[in-house]
Amino acid sequence: MRRHGTSSRFVFGPATALIGLLLAISLQQVSATEIGDLRFDPALMRSPPEVAEASIQVLLAPIPEGNARLRVRFKDKVAQQGLVIRGGAGPTLLRDDGLGADERAGDGVFSAFVNFDATRYQAGLERRAALRVREVPVFKNRILIARRKPYIPRVVRFTPGDTIPIFPSDGDPSAVDPARELMITAVSVVEDPARTYDPCTGAGTPMGPWTFGRVMTEMANEPATGINPSDFTLHWLQHWNTELTINSFTVFQRSFGLNDQILNPWPKLPDGRLDLAQAPFRLLAIVNRIDLRGSTAYGASDAGEARFVFGLLRCNPPPPQREAKEFTVILEYGIRKSACWGVRHWARQWHALGSLALGSPEYNAALQAVTDQFALRDADPSKLPNRSALNQLRTNEFALADFPFDAFWELREFAICSDASACGLGGLEETTIAQTPDDSFQFQPELGTYINDNESAILAGTHTVPLQLPPSIPFRGGAVQPGAGFSWQSSVIANPEARHAFGIATCNGCHTSETGTHFLQIAPRAAGTPSVLSDFLTGLNQPKTDPVSGVPRTFNELLDRQTQLDATANMTCQPHAFPVEEMFMRFVPPAFAH
Repeated sequence: MRRHGTSSRFVFGPATALIGLLLAISLQQVSATEIGDLRFDPALMRSPPEVAEASIQVLLAPIPEGNARLRVRFKDKVAQQGLVIRGGAGPTLLRDDGLGADERAGDGVFSAFVNFDATRYQAGLERRAALRVREVPVFKNRILIARRKPYIPRVVRFTPGDTIPIFPSDGDPSAVDPARELMITAVSVVEDPARTYDPCTGAGTPMGPWTFGRVMTEMANEPATGINPSDFTLHWLQHWNTELTINSFTVFQRSFGLNDQILNPWPKLPDGRLDLAQAPFRLLAIVNRIDLRGSTAYGASDAGEARFVFGLLRCNPPPPQREAKEFTVILEYGIRKSACWGVRHWARQWHALGSLALGSPEYNAALQAVTDQFALRDADPSKLPNRSALNQLRTNEFALADFPFDAFWELREFAICSDASACGLGGLEETTIAQTPDDSFQFQPELGTYINDNESAILAGTHTVPLQLPPSIPFRGGAVQPGAGFSWQSSVIANPEARHAFGIATCNGCHTSETGTHFLQIAPRAAGTPSVLSDFLTGLNQPKTDPVSGVPRTFNELLDRQTQLDATANMTCQPHAFPVEEMFMRFVPPAFAH
């Protein structure tokens, strides 16, 4: 097949299943004067349609709309005549209506004029061609399904008038050190005496930048909210002291464990408030979740999440109790960055950590320069009233259970209240848990009907577990107790793979039966030892067996994140230029955000 030439006819390369760009809005005959009114659709920023083939034709002379013509054919038929992408500085119409850049209406080839940086893209091709990567992993919905030879591009010249096929850019997982760039658990970091503090050993700096007391203080942001940080923290903890009704479901109190394990032992200030400088939490991990980012080709301006993970402590516990308790807190911060180049810069900050000695003064200072961007007060002024970058706070605990009455682990989720009419403005309030029904739906036909009715979306990872099932049946749970690791089942489920895809996206499924995990992805730790990571994260002891169908599945979450970090750090995008690699980037489906 001809790879390039002087004709303006669209020429495709070999078909590949690729992820692409774009925004699903219904458009009629749209004139050029209307393009300035186009808006990006948030629904497709994390779920772009798959691209089958694409090409770039540099124009003989630039025009106001751009210097090149982009042509795209999608893997699946697109009903709309127009899709909106970031073709340069703002929204650009990718169209199949025979107008503007498009040459033939309704032929399935979508076209747009874009600003294309041929020099930088060509340099990227040369870099990729020089790599000696033997194979790259292939993941689908967090499952390692294959390994294949990487695509080695043929370096070409983008001669004006020629139509050049463009292809995906494979990330090189071997270029990323997960222990330094993705999942940082080294004792030399999480016990850095200048940045952390251990109330049980007295080692470190009270209210250091990576201490639980400090991050809660920054989150409360008293200058902006008027909320005392100790009151803010106590308000969050008191959720376990009261029986709650969330989405009509009862979340039972665990007051005995709360008072016995946390509130009573917690040192107090002279005024009776919790002393946050002595907060009984030990840092377990600092986590880079850039893999959760959106597609900047669709207008996304986020770079995923970054996280602190803490474990509860009980200093000098009565025998036979242990100091490290079975209670983890995950603070999950959203990272707002502008367009492709901003996301790439964020990726490169994490990637640069891989060149420094883990836990060295230089490394820890560089890491703090990264964490300060999301953990300090006013990190996201758009999130009122606290101006905190926090997306949500999750807990996974057994320490508060009043055994044998509360015999199970429990997962909960909290968010900062921004609606005074619904909750305490500025406080951490318990909410429904993401993607997880109330456990009363286990084995029920309503669960099976929901999975059957949404099978294609569930298999694609684009479903969202609703608050209610039609007509008005409360569905999403206020908490979940995984028990011994139950799997979501119903006798009416038609497709076992859909059952698994639904289950692994739930909080309890990800933490137990669907991934072969024993409740914790990052385990509490004793002083001087690193946290143990789950097989799901590390890829050890694979495959795991589906608890219902018996199908073996291989997980290696950190390997997947390594691939995505390298691909993001090496994008060739520039301000006001079309983000070519974003057409093909594989984004974590919104269902799999745990």
